[in-house]
Amino acid sequence: MILVGDVGNTQTVLGLFDGDDFIEHWRLTTDRNRTCDELAIFVRRLLKDSNHPADGVRAVALSSVVPSLYRTLHGGLQKVFGIEPQFLTPENSGIRLDVKERLAVGADRIANTIAAHEHVGGPCLVIDFGTATNFDLVGGDGAFLGGAIAPEMQIAARGLIERAAQLHSVSLDVPSTVLGKTTTENLQSGIVLGFLDLVDGLIRRFRAEIPEIERVIATGGKAELFADNLTSIDEYVPFLTLRGLKAWLALSKR
Repeated sequence: MILVGDVGNTQTVLGLFDGDDFIEHWRLTTDRNRTCDELAIFVRRLLKDSNHPADGVRAVALSSVVPSLYRTLHGGLQKVFGIEPQFLTPENSGIRLDVKERLAVGADRIANTIAAHEHVGGPCLVIDFGTATNFDLVGGDGAFLGGAIAPEMQIAARGLIERAAQLHSVSLDVPSTVLGKTTTENLQSGIVLGFLDLVDGLIRRFRAEIPEIERVIATGGKAELFADNLTSIDEYVPFLTLRGLKAWLALSKR
């Protein structure tokens, strides 16, 4: 088995592959205060509760956008599995990063690029709905060509509600009309429909500048909502980042 993990600013997603089969996943809060020992205990418990023995894991691959957690992740996972965790970075990605600041490219975006190219080829556009909404352009040769970063819908909504005394938290469901008649309906209209249009508008701009784009793929926490409501998104692929980590690990061992 192979354990893969995408460590984001808000959440950490772990996945377990048995050969090509994606057999288990866990979504956790990213905790910057957790120690190596605490992490080791936590991961052992996850595996035990899911009936997956730790000694069956032969490789660990991670992407992380939280540098301060590197030592905790490395030490904790090494305690559990007795093997060296592999971290995907711009330096060891094995793909071309056609941008001005190569070392600033997030490992999650690199993993998405690898997985998308393996899945559909290219050029294609990946939209990852995580702590931020990343738009990643993948070249025909599998290169990362750059993209765009937009706010995440729930975080933007929380920021608005925290700063406006008369507004309250609402479920971010797609309203049937733009014309809200209550405060809740007004917020759903402005936030949800507004973000649907933000994503749709950026896709149109990408396609206008790069007509060769063949597919638009959505992944990440809120991706299904956007894929269900936007015809400009061709496909929803859950756990694309984790699949990219597995693919990178296989490529790096050749």
